[in-house]
Amino acid sequence: MPEPSRQLSDPQELLAGYLDHYREEILRGLDGFPEHEVSRVPSGWTPLALLKHLAYMERRWFVWGFAGEQVEDPHGDRGENDELVATESYEELKELYLAQCERSREIVAKARPSDVAARTGRFQPPKEAPTLGWILFHVLEEYIRHAGHLDIARELAEP
Repeated sequence: MPEPSRQLSDPQELLAGYLDHYREEILRGLDGFPEHEVSRVPSGWTPLALLKHLAYMERRWFVWGFAGEQVEDPHGDRGENDELVATESYEELKELYLAQCERSREIVAKARPSDVAARTGRFQPPKEAPTLGWILFHVLEEYIRHAGHLDIARELAEP
């Protein structure tokens, strides 16, 4: 998916368009990557663990956070020492990721950037609840950062 149109001015459409663009960038970056690639970075994360992390990150921010729905194990992408982990296959994680992205789109489509996240789930008092616009920007920022990480991992993995 290409970047959103340069003529787009609606903030929600712009943020949602860039989110979709970077969601696709992640999948393109993983295309052809060896499924059982060992970690080449000190933190120990793998490309599959990154994909799982992004699915859970979407769930934490949009489902548990903004919509305030209870989710089972919102930090299921992390191990005992807070490291990113994945034991699932690429196909299993890709299915989880795509389903979560679709669920996030559904939530965003029903709201406005100025809407404030639910005061249940992730943002129970005394935590401050952010607006959807803030969440969209934050999630986009996380995607941009991780797409760069994936680029570096791919470069390190190639002979």
